[in-house]
Amino acid sequence: MRLLFAESSTRGYGTEQHIAALATAMTRRGHDVRCLVMAGSPVAALLQAARVPAVFVRPGRTRGLRIGTGLLRLALRQRPEWMISNDPRFYRMLLAARGLTGARVALFRHWHDAPAKQRTRELLSRRTDRFILVSRFHREDYQRQGMDVERAAVLYNPIDTARFLPSPAARVSARARLGFAGPDVVVGYVGRMIDAKGIFTLLDASERLLATEPAARMLWVGDGEDCGTLQTRIAHSRHADRHRLERWEADMAALYPALDVLAVPSLYPEPFGRVSVEAQATATPVVCSLVGGLPETFDAGSTGIGVAPSDAEALAGALLALSRDPERRRRMGAAGRDFACARFSLERIGADFERLLV
Repeated sequence: MRLLFAESSTRGYGTEQHIAALATAMTRRGHDVRCLVMAGSPVAALLQAARVPAVFVRPGRTRGLRIGTGLLRLALRQRPEWMISNDPRFYRMLLAARGLTGARVALFRHWHDAPAKQRTRELLSRRTDRFILVSRFHREDYQRQGMDVERAAVLYNPIDTARFLPSPAARVSARARLGFAGPDVVVGYVGRMIDAKGIFTLLDASERLLATEPAARMLWVGDGEDCGTLQTRIAHSRHADRHRLERWEADMAALYPALDVLAVPSLYPEPFGRVSVEAQATATPVVCSLVGGLPETFDAGSTGIGVAPSDAEALAGALLALSRDPERRRRMGAAGRDFACARFSLERIGADFERLLV
């Protein structure tokens, strides 16, 4: 099939990485893929690394005009059978281009809030050829809020499990680069530094963990509007020297091997949880909030532990239990690798997406 993917964001979080991973999956399956993305963006870097053909739009004041023009030119040149995006900026553009190109349109939605306007509800649920949500929770949540989901499919985010994989050499290298010693038990957080992601619940839990377990260390990776507040609170902690903060990297594959446990303490109902799957792919057990689509990203008791959102005591207890039991971490890590490969690999999700487009 000829497929055109479009993404206008200059960020590199899970929503943006989704489109790069899906385009990569379909390229590897032998389809004729083209992408329209922002020049210099993390998505552009991921596509270039995966050798997926892309057209780049320069950021700037006239970005909207150049995006629309670039999309139309690319669509008329490639004559795709499907045009695909998870970016609301492209929703109406793609539907308008459909009449000129004859292509069908597949739109993804990544947010847990149902669209507020009736026009948008109609756009997503009725006017698209395929309307796709990223978890069972996501579909049920939209249905509860009154949206017509009869035609909505569910397709999980794909993860390149060949890139996120266990590696003893990568573990040694990553821990040395970050300053962690061999006996250290490193608990990580990866994502946006905002309150809704549960970072302050995790900080409270980490104080209990660090006070009880001398080998425990905290690694925080990300950026966001609450990063400064988090840094200030860590600076005033009795255990400030056992925390390390790192900026977000679009390519996290080299960082996960440094971790012994990943915490995903979100307070709000995320539709999915990409970092949870990435960590498991590297054989790292997870401790996740039981909210939104997160429970669908791990096998509670086998590949990780689920805790109630905003419960710092339960979160600390789960992290402490794993910190003190290396054999349990090893078993969970091995099970997590198998779980991630079976359910979320590029091969699995690419094949599922093909069936949706038939």
